[in-house]
Amino acid sequence: MLVLICGLPATGKSTIARKLAKKINAVILRTDKIRKEIFPSPTYTEEEKALVYKITFLIAKYLLNAKVNVIIDGTFYKRDLRKEIYKIGEQTKTKLFIIECVAPEEIIKARMYRRRLRKSLSDANFEVYKKIKKQFEPIHREHLVIDTRKPIKENMEEIYRFLAYS
Repeated sequence: MLVLICGLPATGKSTIARKLAKKINAVILRTDKIRKEIFPSPTYTEEEKALVYKITFLIAKYLLNAKVNVIIDGTFYKRDLRKEIYKIGEQTKTKLFIIECVAPEEIIKARMYRRRLRKSLSDANFEVYKKIKKQFEPIHREHLVIDTRKPIKENMEEIYRFLAYS
């Protein structure tokens, strides 16, 4: 199984990914973590981004070919990046599920404030959020939209139903 958890910064993607990984016994490939492993002080150039995604895709293919469930956690705000995930699903003959996380801006701001108080892998601030929001290309494939202001238990139940019936 391949699950793409995407959406704007601070929409709760990583929280959902951690909960889901336990349930489906999956490896999480988090683009923020991969970026920090490669670039301890990232500059977010196009070259850096391309390398992060290339490595993410290579690891995903390897794991899926080994029959390991994979969750990919990242914004994936560009259609071309999502198309690469679709190709990986096809190439590895793996069922792909897409989950888009959303939340109201006041919750995003509060989450970003809390991130600053603790060590977070994400460097995204509200300016980055606004920039990515303007550039986010709609998802046209079947997918589940999760409003992460709802209780996590409720969201996870919705996700389990989606995975079971898709």
